[in-house]
Amino acid sequence: MSKQAILSHDLGTTGNKASLYGCDGRLLASTYVEYQTYYPHSDWVVQNPEDWWKAVCESTKTVIQKAGIPSGDIAGVSFSGQMMSLIPVGTDGSSISDRVMIWADCRSVEEGRSIEERIGWERFYRRTGAGMAIPLYALAKMMWIKAHQPDVYKSTYKMIGVKDFIVCKLTGEFLTDYSDASNTGLLNLEKRRWDDEIINASGLDSGKLPERICRSTDIVGNVTSSAAAATGLMEGTPVVIGGGDVPSAALGAGVIAEGNAYNVIGSASWLAVASKKPFFDNVMRPFSLCHVVPDTHVVQLAMFSAGVVHQWVKDQFCENEIREAEESGGSVYSIIDKKAEASPAGSNGIVFLPNMRPGGAPHNNLDDRGTIAGLTLAHTKGDILRSVMEGISMNIRIMCEVMENQVGTRFDRINMIGGGSKSEVWRNIQASVMNRTICTLNAQQEANSLGAAIVCGVGLGVFDGFDSAVRDFIKIKECIEPREKDTAVYNDLYGVFNDLYRAVSPINTQLKKIFSAEK
Repeated sequence: MSKQAILSHDLGTTGNKASLYGCDGRLLASTYVEYQTYYPHSDWVVQNPEDWWKAVCESTKTVIQKAGIPSGDIAGVSFSGQMMSLIPVGTDGSSISDRVMIWADCRSVEEGRSIEERIGWERFYRRTGAGMAIPLYALAKMMWIKAHQPDVYKSTYKMIGVKDFIVCKLTGEFLTDYSDASNTGLLNLEKRRWDDEIINASGLDSGKLPERICRSTDIVGNVTSSAAAATGLMEGTPVVIGGGDVPSAALGAGVIAEGNAYNVIGSASWLAVASKKPFFDNVMRPFSLCHVVPDTHVVQLAMFSAGVVHQWVKDQFCENEIREAEESGGSVYSIIDKKAEASPAGSNGIVFLPNMRPGGAPHNNLDDRGTIAGLTLAHTKGDILRSVMEGISMNIRIMCEVMENQVGTRFDRINMIGGGSKSEVWRNIQASVMNRTICTLNAQQEANSLGAAIVCGVGLGVFDGFDSAVRDFIKIKECIEPREKDTAVYNDLYGVFNDLYRAVSPINTQLKKIFSAEK
Protein backbone atom coordinates (compact mmCIF):
# COMPACT_ATOMS: atom_id res chain seq x y z
CA MET A 1 0.00 0.00 0.00
CA SER A 2 1.40 3.38 -0.98
CA LYS A 3 -0.18 5.15 2.00
CA GLN A 4 2.35 5.95 4.71
CA ALA A 5 0.38 6.64 7.90
CA ILE A 6 -2.47 5.46 10.14
CA LEU A 7 -4.48 7.87 12.26
CA SER A 8 -5.82 6.75 15.64
CA HIS A 9 -7.88 8.62 18.18
CA ASP A 10 -8.01 7.78 21.88
CA LEU A 11 -11.19 9.33 23.25
CA GLY A 12 -10.50 9.32 26.98
CA THR A 13 -12.36 10.70 29.98
CA THR A 14 -10.52 14.02 30.08
CA GLY A 15 -9.62 14.55 26.42
CA ASN A 16 -8.81 13.10 23.02
CA LYS A 17 -5.35 12.11 21.85
CA ALA A 18 -4.80 11.98 18.09
CA SER A 19 -1.77 10.02 16.90
CA LEU A 20 -0.26 9.34 13.51
CA TYR A 21 1.73 6.15 13.10
CA GLY A 22 3.86 5.10 10.20
CA CYS A 23 3.12 1.78 8.58
CA ASP A 24 6.25 0.54 10.38
CA GLY A 25 4.58 1.20 13.76
CA ARG A 26 6.66 4.31 14.45
CA LEU A 27 4.88 7.25 16.11
CA LEU A 28 5.08 10.22 13.75
CA ALA A 29 3.19 12.80 15.80
CA SER A 30 0.54 13.12 18.47
CA THR A 31 -1.53 15.88 20.03
CA TYR A 32 -4.03 16.15 22.85
CA VAL A 33 -7.19 18.24 23.20
CA GLU A 34 -9.03 18.40 26.52
CA TYR A 35 -12.77 18.61 27.09
CA GLN A 36 -14.81 19.30 30.17
CA THR A 37 -16.67 17.01 32.55
CA TYR A 38 -19.68 18.30 34.47
CA TYR A 39 -21.03 17.17 37.86
CA PRO A 40 -24.49 18.79 38.13
CA HIS A 41 -25.76 16.55 40.95
CA SER A 42 -24.51 13.86 43.29
CA ASP A 43 -23.62 10.75 41.24
CA TRP A 44 -24.14 12.60 37.91
CA VAL A 45 -21.11 12.70 35.59
CA VAL A 46 -21.80 14.14 32.14
CA GLN A 47 -20.07 15.48 29.06
CA ASN A 48 -21.10 17.23 25.85
CA PRO A 49 -20.73 14.93 22.81
CA GLU A 50 -20.09 17.91 20.57
CA ASP A 51 -16.97 18.58 22.64
CA TRP A 52 -15.66 15.15 21.58
CA TRP A 53 -16.32 15.94 17.94
CA LYS A 54 -14.66 19.34 18.21
CA ALA A 55 -11.66 17.70 19.88
CA VAL A 56 -11.43 15.10 17.10
CA CYS A 57 -11.63 17.79 14.40
CA GLU A 58 -9.06 20.05 16.07
CA SER A 59 -6.63 17.27 16.96
CA THR A 60 -6.84 15.70 13.49
CA LYS A 61 -5.88 18.94 11.78
CA THR A 62 -3.11 19.59 14.30
CA VAL A 63 -1.53 16.13 14.17
CA ILE A 64 -1.50 16.12 10.36
CA GLN A 65 0.23 19.50 10.43
CA LYS A 66 2.74 18.34 13.07
CA ALA A 67 3.58 15.20 11.10
CA GLY A 68 4.04 17.24 7.93
CA ILE A 69 2.25 14.78 5.66
CA PRO A 70 -0.64 15.33 3.25
CA SER A 71 -4.01 13.96 4.39
CA GLY A 72 -4.07 11.82 1.26
CA ASP A 73 -1.22 9.75 2.69
CA ILE A 74 -3.40 8.53 5.59
CA ALA A 75 -4.43 4.92 4.93
CA GLY A 76 -7.26 4.92 7.46
CA VAL A 77 -8.51 6.05 10.84
CA SER A 78 -9.61 4.08 13.89
CA PHE A 79 -10.51 4.59 17.54
CA SER A 80 -10.07 3.65 21.16
CA GLY A 81 -12.84 5.10 23.30
CA GLN A 82 -14.03 5.41 26.87
CA MET A 83 -16.69 2.79 27.47
CA MET A 84 -20.07 2.51 29.28
CA SER A 85 -21.29 5.94 28.17
CA LEU A 86 -24.64 6.43 26.49
CA ILE A 87 -25.38 8.94 23.74
CA PRO A 88 -28.94 9.28 22.43
CA VAL A 89 -28.79 10.43 18.81
CA GLY A 90 -31.29 11.36 16.11
CA THR A 91 -31.45 10.04 12.57
CA ASP A 92 -28.83 12.59 11.49
CA GLY A 93 -26.33 11.30 14.08
CA SER A 94 -26.51 14.44 16.24
CA SER A 95 -26.80 14.07 20.00
CA ILE A 96 -30.27 14.84 21.31
CA SER A 97 -28.79 16.14 24.56
CA ASP A 98 -25.77 18.35 25.23
CA ARG A 99 -25.20 16.57 28.56
CA VAL A 100 -24.89 12.79 28.30
CA MET A 101 -24.00 10.19 30.91
CA ILE A 102 -20.43 8.94 30.72
CA TRP A 103 -19.12 5.78 32.36
CA ALA A 104 -18.75 7.17 35.91
CA ASP A 105 -22.37 8.39 36.10
CA CYS A 106 -24.19 6.18 38.60
CA ARG A 107 -27.50 7.96 39.13
CA SER A 108 -29.55 4.98 37.88
CA VAL A 109 -29.53 3.13 41.21
CA GLU A 110 -33.24 2.26 41.11
CA GLU A 111 -32.91 0.93 37.59
CA GLY A 112 -30.02 -1.25 38.73
CA ARG A 113 -32.14 -2.65 41.55
CA SER A 114 -34.91 -3.34 39.07
CA ILE A 115 -32.59 -5.43 36.91
CA GLU A 116 -31.45 -7.41 39.95
CA GLU A 117 -35.08 -8.07 40.92
CA ARG A 118 -36.24 -9.02 37.45
CA ILE A 119 -33.26 -11.07 36.28
CA GLY A 120 -31.14 -11.76 39.36
CA TRP A 121 -27.61 -10.53 39.89
CA GLU A 122 -25.82 -13.81 39.20
CA ARG A 123 -27.82 -14.54 36.04
CA PHE A 124 -27.18 -11.03 34.73
CA TYR A 125 -23.46 -11.30 35.53
CA ARG A 126 -22.93 -14.69 33.94
CA ARG A 127 -24.86 -13.81 30.78
CA THR A 128 -23.14 -10.47 30.18
CA GLY A 129 -19.80 -10.67 32.00
CA ALA A 130 -20.70 -7.29 33.53
CA GLY A 131 -19.30 -7.40 37.06
CA MET A 132 -19.41 -3.76 38.13
CA ALA A 133 -22.35 -2.01 39.79
CA ILE A 134 -25.29 -2.22 37.37
CA PRO A 135 -26.02 1.56 37.45
CA LEU A 136 -22.71 2.13 35.66
CA TYR A 137 -23.78 0.19 32.58
CA ALA A 138 -25.52 1.58 29.51
CA LEU A 139 -28.42 -0.77 30.25
CA ALA A 140 -29.35 1.04 33.47
CA LYS A 141 -28.61 4.46 31.96
CA MET A 142 -30.94 3.72 29.07
CA MET A 143 -33.67 2.69 31.53
CA TRP A 144 -33.11 5.92 33.48
CA ILE A 145 -33.55 8.03 30.35
CA LYS A 146 -36.78 6.20 29.54
CA ALA A 147 -38.12 6.78 33.07
CA HIS A 148 -36.90 10.34 33.68
CA GLN A 149 -36.47 11.86 30.22
CA PRO A 150 -39.27 10.23 28.21
CA ASP A 151 -39.14 12.91 25.51
CA VAL A 152 -35.44 12.21 24.95
CA TYR A 153 -36.07 8.48 24.87
CA LYS A 154 -38.94 8.82 22.42
CA SER A 155 -36.94 11.13 20.13
CA THR A 156 -33.89 8.85 20.12
CA TYR A 157 -33.13 6.93 16.95
CA LYS A 158 -30.14 5.05 18.39
CA MET A 159 -28.27 4.84 21.71
CA ILE A 160 -24.56 4.56 20.97
CA GLY A 161 -21.14 4.77 22.65
CA VAL A 162 -18.46 7.44 22.53
CA LYS A 163 -16.27 6.15 19.72
CA ASP A 164 -19.39 5.02 17.84
CA PHE A 165 -20.70 8.59 18.00
CA ILE A 166 -17.54 9.81 16.27
CA VAL A 167 -17.66 6.98 13.72
CA CYS A 168 -21.23 8.05 12.96
CA LYS A 169 -20.07 11.64 12.53
CA LEU A 170 -17.42 10.51 10.06
CA THR A 171 -19.41 7.96 8.08
CA GLY A 172 -23.12 8.32 8.84
CA GLU A 173 -23.25 4.70 10.08
CA PHE A 174 -24.87 3.66 13.39
CA LEU A 175 -22.70 0.75 14.52
CA THR A 176 -20.68 -0.63 17.40
CA ASP A 177 -18.05 -3.34 17.86
CA TYR A 178 -18.05 -6.41 20.08
CA SER A 179 -15.64 -4.94 22.63
CA ASP A 180 -17.80 -1.88 23.31
CA ALA A 181 -21.04 -3.88 23.14
CA SER A 182 -19.70 -6.32 25.73
CA ASN A 183 -19.44 -3.51 28.29
CA THR A 184 -23.04 -2.29 28.07
CA GLY A 185 -24.80 -4.94 30.17
CA LEU A 186 -26.85 -5.75 27.07
CA LEU A 187 -24.69 -8.25 25.17
CA ASN A 188 -24.94 -11.99 25.67
CA LEU A 189 -21.22 -12.74 26.01
CA GLU A 190 -21.43 -16.36 24.89
CA LYS A 191 -23.74 -15.81 21.90
CA ARG A 192 -22.25 -12.41 21.02
CA ARG A 193 -25.57 -10.77 20.28
CA TRP A 194 -27.94 -8.44 22.12
CA ASP A 195 -29.60 -10.38 24.94
CA ASP A 196 -33.35 -10.46 24.29
CA GLU A 197 -34.19 -11.63 27.81
CA ILE A 198 -32.41 -8.70 29.43
CA ILE A 199 -33.81 -6.21 26.94
CA ASN A 200 -37.37 -7.47 27.45
CA ALA A 201 -37.01 -7.57 31.24
CA SER A 202 -35.78 -3.98 31.26
CA GLY A 203 -38.65 -2.77 29.10
CA LEU A 204 -36.34 -1.27 26.49
CA ASP A 205 -36.76 -1.01 22.75
CA SER A 206 -34.09 -3.13 21.04
CA GLY A 207 -34.56 -1.02 17.90
CA LYS A 208 -32.74 1.82 19.66
CA LEU A 209 -29.53 -0.21 19.85
CA PRO A 210 -26.88 -0.04 17.10
CA GLU A 211 -27.92 -1.71 13.88
CA ARG A 212 -24.90 -3.99 13.67
CA ILE A 213 -22.16 -5.30 15.96
CA CYS A 214 -18.86 -5.50 14.09
CA ARG A 215 -15.42 -6.92 14.57
CA SER A 216 -13.04 -4.22 15.75
CA THR A 217 -11.04 -4.57 12.52
CA ASP A 218 -14.04 -4.04 10.22
CA ILE A 219 -13.95 -1.17 7.75
CA VAL A 220 -17.39 0.32 8.44
CA GLY A 221 -17.42 3.23 6.02
CA ASN A 222 -15.51 6.12 4.56
CA VAL A 223 -15.07 9.73 5.59
CA THR A 224 -17.91 11.79 4.10
CA SER A 225 -17.41 15.10 2.35
CA SER A 226 -18.80 17.08 5.30
CA ALA A 227 -16.62 15.18 7.78
CA ALA A 228 -13.60 15.73 5.55
CA ALA A 229 -14.22 19.46 5.58
CA ALA A 230 -14.51 19.46 9.37
CA THR A 231 -11.49 17.28 10.14
CA GLY A 232 -9.02 17.92 7.33
CA LEU A 233 -9.09 14.26 6.31
CA MET A 234 -9.47 13.30 2.68
CA GLU A 235 -12.97 12.37 1.62
CA GLY A 236 -13.23 8.61 1.22
CA THR A 237 -10.59 7.76 3.84
CA PRO A 238 -11.47 4.29 5.25
CA VAL A 239 -12.79 4.17 8.82
CA VAL A 240 -12.07 1.06 10.91
CA ILE A 241 -14.41 0.99 13.90
CA GLY A 242 -11.79 0.10 16.54
CA GLY A 243 -12.61 -0.81 20.14
CA GLY A 244 -13.13 0.22 23.72
CA ASP A 245 -10.25 1.68 25.69
CA VAL A 246 -9.66 -1.39 27.87
CA PRO A 247 -9.10 -3.93 25.06
CA SER A 248 -7.33 -1.33 22.92
CA ALA A 249 -4.91 -0.67 25.79
CA ALA A 250 -4.45 -4.41 26.24
CA LEU A 251 -3.36 -4.71 22.62
CA GLY A 252 -1.13 -1.64 22.92
CA ALA A 253 0.46 -3.18 26.02
CA GLY A 254 1.17 -6.40 24.12
CA VAL A 255 -1.40 -8.39 26.12
CA ILE A 256 -2.95 -10.75 23.60
CA ALA A 257 -1.71 -14.19 24.74
CA GLU A 258 -3.40 -16.26 27.43
CA GLY A 259 -2.46 -15.09 30.94
CA ASN A 260 -0.53 -11.93 29.98
CA ALA A 261 -1.27 -9.07 32.42
CA TYR A 262 -1.11 -5.29 32.31
CA ASN A 263 -1.98 -2.41 34.60
CA VAL A 264 -3.09 1.06 33.59
CA ILE A 265 -2.81 4.03 35.94
CA GLY A 266 -4.71 6.79 34.26
CA SER A 267 -7.71 8.70 35.53
CA ALA A 268 -8.98 5.27 36.57
CA SER A 269 -6.82 2.19 36.97
CA TRP A 270 -7.40 -1.34 35.86
CA LEU A 271 -5.56 -4.61 35.90
CA ALA A 272 -6.42 -7.00 33.09
CA VAL A 273 -5.38 -10.27 31.49
CA ALA A 274 -6.00 -11.87 28.13
CA SER A 275 -8.00 -15.07 28.25
CA LYS A 276 -9.79 -17.39 25.86
CA LYS A 277 -12.65 -17.70 28.36
CA PRO A 278 -14.40 -15.20 30.65
CA PHE A 279 -13.91 -15.37 34.44
CA PHE A 280 -16.71 -15.24 37.01
CA ASP A 281 -16.45 -14.61 40.75
CA ASN A 282 -19.59 -13.45 42.54
CA VAL A 283 -17.63 -11.73 45.34
CA MET A 284 -14.87 -9.74 43.59
CA ARG A 285 -16.71 -9.69 40.25
CA PRO A 286 -14.02 -9.42 37.59
CA PHE A 287 -15.70 -8.46 34.36
CA SER A 288 -15.07 -9.95 30.96
CA LEU A 289 -15.01 -8.07 27.67
CA CYS A 290 -14.56 -9.12 24.09
CA HIS A 291 -10.99 -8.31 23.08
CA VAL A 292 -10.25 -6.40 19.89
CA VAL A 293 -8.31 -9.57 19.03
CA PRO A 294 -10.68 -12.25 17.69
CA ASP A 295 -11.74 -15.19 19.87
CA THR A 296 -10.16 -13.64 22.97
CA HIS A 297 -11.44 -11.89 26.08
CA VAL A 298 -9.98 -9.20 28.29
CA VAL A 299 -10.82 -9.94 31.91
CA GLN A 300 -10.28 -7.11 34.34
CA LEU A 301 -10.89 -5.41 37.61
CA ALA A 302 -11.06 -1.62 37.50
CA MET A 303 -10.86 0.99 40.23
CA PHE A 304 -12.20 4.44 39.46
CA SER A 305 -10.07 6.41 41.92
CA ALA A 306 -6.53 6.47 40.59
CA GLY A 307 -4.87 9.28 38.66
CA VAL A 308 -7.94 11.45 39.13
CA VAL A 309 -7.24 11.40 42.89
CA HIS A 310 -3.57 12.25 42.36
CA GLN A 311 -4.65 15.14 40.15
CA TRP A 312 -7.21 16.32 42.74
CA VAL A 313 -4.56 16.39 45.45
CA LYS A 314 -2.29 18.37 43.13
CA ASP A 315 -5.03 20.87 42.28
CA GLN A 316 -6.23 21.35 45.86
CA PHE A 317 -3.01 21.28 47.89
CA CYS A 318 -0.04 21.96 45.61
CA GLU A 319 -0.47 25.63 44.75
CA ASN A 320 3.18 26.36 45.58
CA GLU A 321 4.40 23.43 43.46
CA ILE A 322 2.23 24.55 40.54
CA ARG A 323 3.66 28.07 40.80
CA GLU A 324 7.20 26.71 41.00
CA ALA A 325 6.64 24.62 37.87
CA GLU A 326 5.24 27.61 35.99
CA GLU A 327 8.20 29.77 36.95
CA SER A 328 10.78 27.13 36.10
CA GLY A 329 9.08 25.75 33.02
CA GLY A 330 9.21 22.27 34.54
CA SER A 331 6.60 19.69 35.43
CA VAL A 332 4.57 20.05 38.59
CA TYR A 333 4.40 16.27 38.85
CA SER A 334 8.21 16.07 38.90
CA ILE A 335 8.24 18.47 41.84
CA ILE A 336 5.54 16.42 43.60
CA ASP A 337 7.54 13.26 42.95
CA LYS A 338 10.63 14.72 44.65
CA LYS A 339 8.64 15.54 47.78
CA ALA A 340 7.02 12.10 47.80
CA GLU A 341 10.39 10.42 47.30
CA ALA A 342 11.74 12.18 50.40
CA SER A 343 9.19 10.29 52.50
CA PRO A 344 10.02 6.66 53.36
CA ALA A 345 7.99 3.58 52.47
CA GLY A 346 4.79 3.74 54.50
CA SER A 347 4.69 7.56 54.49
CA ASN A 348 5.71 7.69 58.15
CA GLY A 349 2.53 5.93 59.21
CA ILE A 350 -0.11 7.53 56.99
CA VAL A 351 -2.63 5.22 55.32
CA PHE A 352 -4.70 6.65 52.49
CA LEU A 353 -7.85 5.09 51.05
CA PRO A 354 -8.19 6.61 47.57
CA ASN A 355 -11.86 5.77 46.95
CA MET A 356 -12.92 9.34 46.13
CA ARG A 357 -14.74 8.39 42.92
CA PRO A 358 -16.99 5.57 44.14
CA GLY A 359 -17.77 2.29 42.42
CA GLY A 360 -15.57 -0.24 40.73
CA ALA A 361 -13.01 -2.61 42.22
CA PRO A 362 -11.95 -3.75 44.61
CA HIS A 363 -15.18 -3.28 46.58
CA ASN A 364 -17.87 -2.27 44.03
CA ASN A 365 -19.39 0.06 46.62
CA LEU A 366 -21.08 3.23 45.38
CA ASP A 367 -21.01 4.60 48.95
CA ASP A 368 -17.20 4.61 49.12
CA ARG A 369 -15.35 7.78 50.04
CA GLY A 370 -11.68 8.70 50.46
CA THR A 371 -10.01 8.44 53.88
CA ILE A 372 -6.68 9.49 55.34
CA ALA A 373 -5.63 7.93 58.62
CA GLY A 374 -2.65 8.28 60.95
CA LEU A 375 -2.03 12.02 60.59
CA THR A 376 0.04 13.81 63.21
CA LEU A 377 1.56 17.27 63.41
CA ALA A 378 4.91 15.72 62.56
CA HIS A 379 3.80 14.74 59.07
CA THR A 380 4.83 16.66 55.98
CA LYS A 381 3.23 17.31 52.63
CA GLY A 382 5.64 14.79 51.16
CA ASP A 383 4.25 12.10 53.47
CA ILE A 384 0.72 12.82 52.28
CA LEU A 385 1.74 12.90 48.62
CA ARG A 386 3.49 9.57 48.92
CA SER A 387 0.56 8.02 50.80
CA VAL A 388 -1.72 8.85 47.86
CA MET A 389 0.46 6.81 45.47
CA GLU A 390 0.76 4.01 48.02
CA GLY A 391 -2.99 3.86 48.61
CA ILE A 392 -3.75 3.60 44.92
CA SER A 393 -1.10 0.89 44.57
CA MET A 394 -2.57 -1.03 47.53
CA ASN A 395 -5.93 -1.22 45.76
CA ILE A 396 -4.15 -2.41 42.60
CA ARG A 397 -2.48 -5.14 44.67
CA ILE A 398 -5.90 -6.34 45.83
CA MET A 399 -7.06 -6.50 42.21
CA CYS A 400 -3.89 -8.33 41.18
CA GLU A 401 -4.26 -11.03 43.83
CA VAL A 402 -7.89 -11.63 42.86
CA MET A 403 -6.97 -11.96 39.20
CA GLU A 404 -4.12 -14.34 40.01
CA ASN A 405 -6.55 -16.55 41.91
CA GLN A 406 -8.77 -16.63 38.84
CA VAL A 407 -5.95 -17.44 36.44
CA GLY A 408 -4.33 -19.90 38.83
CA THR A 409 -0.83 -18.49 38.50
CA ARG A 410 1.23 -15.60 39.84
CA PHE A 411 1.95 -12.60 37.59
CA ASP A 412 5.68 -12.27 38.10
CA ARG A 413 5.80 -9.44 35.54
CA ILE A 414 3.16 -6.79 34.91
CA ASN A 415 3.35 -4.25 32.11
CA MET A 416 2.49 -0.79 33.49
CA ILE A 417 1.09 1.90 31.22
CA GLY A 418 -0.76 5.20 31.55
CA GLY A 419 0.13 8.53 33.13
CA GLY A 420 1.18 6.98 36.44
CA SER A 421 3.87 4.97 34.68
CA LYS A 422 5.73 8.20 33.87
CA SER A 423 6.63 8.61 37.55
CA GLU A 424 9.80 6.76 38.62
CA VAL A 425 8.74 7.16 42.25
CA TRP A 426 5.37 5.59 41.55
CA ARG A 427 6.91 2.74 39.54
CA ASN A 428 9.16 1.90 42.49
CA ILE A 429 6.25 2.12 44.93
CA GLN A 430 4.17 -0.11 42.67
CA ALA A 431 6.87 -2.78 42.39
CA SER A 432 7.43 -2.88 46.16
CA VAL A 433 3.76 -2.72 47.18
CA MET A 434 2.90 -5.57 44.80
CA ASN A 435 6.22 -7.45 45.23
CA ARG A 436 6.31 -8.02 41.49
CA THR A 437 8.44 -6.89 38.59
CA ILE A 438 6.93 -3.81 36.95
CA CYS A 439 7.85 -3.19 33.31
CA THR A 440 7.26 -0.15 31.16
CA LEU A 441 7.01 -0.19 27.38
CA ASN A 442 8.32 1.88 24.53
CA ALA A 443 4.72 3.04 24.02
CA GLN A 444 3.68 3.27 27.68
CA GLN A 445 1.92 6.61 27.15
CA GLU A 446 0.52 5.64 23.78
CA ALA A 447 -0.85 2.16 24.46
CA ASN A 448 -4.48 3.00 23.68
CA SER A 449 -3.70 4.86 20.49
CA LEU A 450 -1.12 2.25 19.41
CA GLY A 451 -3.70 -0.46 20.01
CA ALA A 452 -6.23 1.41 17.86
CA ALA A 453 -3.58 1.91 15.16
CA ILE A 454 -2.74 -1.80 15.12
CA VAL A 455 -6.45 -2.64 14.83
CA CYS A 456 -6.67 -0.22 11.93
CA GLY A 457 -3.58 -1.64 10.24
CA VAL A 458 -4.80 -5.22 10.59
CA GLY A 459 -8.23 -4.25 9.27
CA LEU A 460 -6.73 -2.50 6.27
CA GLY A 461 -4.25 -5.29 5.57
CA VAL A 462 -1.26 -3.02 6.26
CA PHE A 463 -0.08 -5.37 9.04
CA ASP A 464 0.09 -9.14 8.66
CA GLY A 465 -1.72 -9.77 11.93
CA PHE A 466 -1.86 -9.06 15.64
CA ASP A 467 0.96 -11.40 16.65
CA SER A 468 3.48 -9.92 14.25
CA ALA A 469 2.44 -6.33 15.04
CA VAL A 470 2.89 -6.90 18.79
CA ARG A 471 6.25 -8.57 18.20
CA ASP A 472 7.49 -5.81 15.89
CA PHE A 473 6.10 -2.67 17.55
CA ILE A 474 5.91 -3.26 21.32
CA LYS A 475 9.17 -3.44 23.26
CA ILE A 476 10.07 -3.56 26.95
CA LYS A 477 11.65 -0.24 27.98
CA GLU A 478 12.50 -0.80 31.64
CA CYS A 479 11.84 -3.34 34.38
CA ILE A 480 11.84 -2.41 38.07
CA GLU A 481 12.30 -4.99 40.82
CA PRO A 482 10.78 -4.71 44.32
CA ARG A 483 12.90 -3.23 47.08
CA GLU A 484 13.06 -5.87 49.80
CA LYS A 485 12.95 -3.46 52.77
CA ASP A 486 10.09 -1.45 51.28
CA THR A 487 8.13 -4.60 50.48
CA ALA A 488 8.42 -5.72 54.13
CA VAL A 489 6.89 -2.40 55.25
CA TYR A 490 4.11 -2.60 52.67
CA ASN A 491 3.27 -6.19 53.61
CA ASP A 492 2.66 -5.02 57.19
CA LEU A 493 0.59 -2.04 56.03
CA TYR A 494 -1.47 -4.13 53.61
CA GLY A 495 -3.47 -5.68 56.44
CA VAL A 496 -3.95 -2.24 58.06
CA PHE A 497 -5.13 -0.86 54.71
CA ASN A 498 -7.80 -3.55 54.41
CA ASP A 499 -8.84 -3.22 58.06
CA LEU A 500 -9.22 0.53 57.63
CA TYR A 501 -11.53 0.05 54.67
CA ARG A 502 -13.75 -2.33 56.62
CA ALA A 503 -13.86 0.10 59.55
CA VAL A 504 -14.83 3.23 57.62
CA SER A 505 -17.13 1.64 55.04
CA PRO A 506 -20.29 1.80 57.22
CA ILE A 507 -19.41 5.35 58.26
CA ASN A 508 -19.21 6.41 54.62
CA THR A 509 -22.63 4.88 53.99
CA GLN A 510 -24.03 6.97 56.84
CA LEU A 511 -22.37 10.12 55.49
CA LYS A 512 -23.84 9.55 52.05
CA LYS A 513 -27.32 9.20 53.55
CA ILE A 514 -26.93 12.40 55.57
CA PHE A 515 -25.57 14.49 52.72
CA SER A 516 -27.37 12.89 49.80
CA ALA A 517 -28.79 15.38 47.30
CA GLU A 518 -31.95 13.31 47.20
CA LYS A 519 -32.67 13.74 50.89
